[in-house]
Amino acid sequence: MELVREGSAPTDQDLITRHKTGDSGAANALLARYKDYIFRLCYRYMQNYEDAMDLMQEVLVRMFRALDRYEERNYLKGWIYRIVANTAINMKKVNARRAVPNTDYFETVRDEHADATSPLAVSFLTEMISRAAQTLSGKQRDVFFLRYYEQMSYGEIARAIKISANSAKSNYFYALTKVKAALERAGVHL
Repeated sequence: MELVREGSAPTDQDLITRHKTGDSGAANALLARYKDYIFRLCYRYMQNYEDAMDLMQEVLVRMFRALDRYEERNYLKGWIYRIVANTAINMKKVNARRAVPNTDYFETVRDEHADATSPLAVSFLTEMISRAAQTLSGKQRDVFFLRYYEQMSYGEIARAIKISANSAKSNYFYALTKVKAALERAGVHL
């Protein structure tokens, strides 16, 4: 039985099935297909390139080892997200002893003449949103990351983290409220 018609790219499930039947290149093709998505998630969790690359390496190893146990009924992006999230949480626990700079000494200064569209302002706002998102916990953080950064629909989020679409909407609303409040406390007014 041929899984793929000539000239068309194999589906994710085709690659998983081929991997399970011994095709050594199928897993590599699948991992290559999702490497950018995985890196974005890793970077969102770790907040710096080096830690994101370390996390990504660990995630790819775990995915490769777990691919034989992947069940078709799972949503692949959700399965990947759970591996990234769980691995990131574990890695952060291990790295918790690292010194974190105390940002209490820094003050946000409002400049009424600043250009909010300048690259520096956009970079600052992106950093502040990222920091605020890191303070979210559990499902709110997961939903915020997937909706805000990955632009997933509520239905996709629901499938990815196994909640209802209404729960995804509610969690996103509360996460957004908390992020906005954190930004305002930091002196950033949208």
